[in-house]
Amino acid sequence: VVPLDLEDQESIENASATIRKQFDRVDILLNVAGLLGDAKTTPGPERSISKLDRGWIEKTMAVNCIGPVMLSKELAPLMKTKQRGKKGTEEARSISVIASLSARVGSISDNAMGGWYSYRFSKAALNQATRTMAHELKRQGTWTVALHPGTTDTDLSKPFQKNVAEGRLFPVDFTVNQLLDCIDSMTLEHSGGLYDWAGKAISF
Repeated sequence: VVPLDLEDQESIENASATIRKQFDRVDILLNVAGLLGDAKTTPGPERSISKLDRGWIEKTMAVNCIGPVMLSKELAPLMKTKQRGKKGTEEARSISVIASLSARVGSISDNAMGGWYSYRFSKAALNQATRTMAHELKRQGTWTVALHPGTTDTDLSKPFQKNVAEGRLFPVDFTVNQLLDCIDSMTLEHSGGLYDWAGKAISF
């Protein structure tokens, strides 16, 4: 187990250095950390602009977007699958993947209700980072994808589970298997996109 604090750049760099030293290779990076809050002991998720708090916004952005992107930056060199071989030939190994947990509420076009300010724009920023990384990292044989897991029975969703329709609160094992299936079925055309737990594309 490698200690990692996504709010601390030094921690991200130290964890990456440890991985580089011990393994010198990463085939898949799963960015699964997330911060939402409960709106009781935390400012977020904010239902109105009057509830916005700078410190909470910065913390949410650090955990939901900045941290995962900086970790991706540090580990991307270990994920190259294309390299020049002898006499200029190109040697390739299996595609590597950076998969990040996003959310449907991070979709700008799907935002019909408002609210949940910092969570929404932290996930929207993560979606943009995923698309931007996809353009660059495909040259080294790395694909990126943002995934919406649906409402899953975790600590993050617990404060809001009473409002979830019957049959729409997923066990963790179900969600994990669904998302791994999405990753396993990826092709280059999916890189940079946002998909839900069933593999359906979500518009940014």
